[in-house]
Amino acid sequence: MDSPKTFAEIDLRALSQNLGVVKSKTKNKTVLAVVKAGAYGHGSVRVSRHLLKNGASMLGVAFTEEAIELREAGIKAPIVVFFDPNDPEIYFKYSLKPVIFDLKNAKTFSARAGKLNKKISVHLKVDTGMGRVGMSSSNAISEILKIAELKNLRLEGLMSHFSDAGLADQGFAEHQLEEFTCLIRALKEKGINFKFHHIANSAAVLRFPKAHFNMVRPGIMLYGYGPGARTGLKPVLSLKSRIIFIKTVPEGTPISYGRTFITKRKSTIATVPLGYADGYSRQLSNSGEVIIKGKRAPVVGRVCMDTVMVDVTRIPDPKTGTEVVLIGRQGKEKISALDIADKVGSIPYEVLTSIGQRVKRVYNY
Repeated sequence: MDSPKTFAEIDLRALSQNLGVVKSKTKNKTVLAVVKAGAYGHGSVRVSRHLLKNGASMLGVAFTEEAIELREAGIKAPIVVFFDPNDPEIYFKYSLKPVIFDLKNAKTFSARAGKLNKKISVHLKVDTGMGRVGMSSSNAISEILKIAELKNLRLEGLMSHFSDAGLADQGFAEHQLEEFTCLIRALKEKGINFKFHHIANSAAVLRFPKAHFNMVRPGIMLYGYGPGARTGLKPVLSLKSRIIFIKTVPEGTPISYGRTFITKRKSTIATVPLGYADGYSRQLSNSGEVIIKGKRAPVVGRVCMDTVMVDVTRIPDPKTGTEVVLIGRQGKEKISALDIADKVGSIPYEVLTSIGQRVKRVYNY
């Protein structure tokens, strides 16, 4: 079978290295690896298997559909579902752990567990400043005491979430951590103990050791991105394609929709089979760059749904089939998801998770 024209190359050795950074930074705390959104665009099944094999203990997803995909692929590890507490039947069928937002959620799960003559392990979410989901920290004690009375629930985890993903505002992070710590202390005084306490995202793993407790929830750092320099992280995903057509055009030739780029000299233009339908942002029109034969080449004209055009006039002897690197390294040049995010006013999370399903994932060890 022919190799794909456009593909995302996933470096599983880099994934192992990044998980190693987590374990080192946290002194081997329990790792709940976040693999939601297709493992941030890297492919949830293969990535999950590799992380579990290399020391992760649990997996975290956003919705039950993501958990079902992992279960149907044969993954048996504990899976925590962050945002989907409305269909208890699914949790019992697939042995999943719900994140509970309030007493109403808790009662629903407990009632269903009772009918099945089972218990279910749950993680309780407290809102310490994110303003998204979870019990308000101001009334969490009274609510959790009522939840603790429900006989069919095991209170496995107590969790919260930092509102500043990069922890640029340490002051507010300190406030959230204090809220969380005080809640843990108050609950212990009332005889309510959880197996796990977790609030540390990737940024907190790297920069906020006080927040590690006995479980951490790394996400973006597993895939090679995190705040600060010299983190020891290595990007896992490279996005590559190949030239499918080359033409030489005279000065004054318009390129792509809207004629937003017109050649100022005789130019060699290459067409690459990847576009905004594959997650290569239209905002990279006339501003993006790719790497060909170890040299940078500019994206010219508007990014199309299925293709981009690149000026390869200064690239030595480009041909149909020549490799094009859109994210990754070639020779001494490299383009990261962060570089692209900076160009389009976004974050690496969005760049990576936007890479479409028709882009084949290829895994290298």
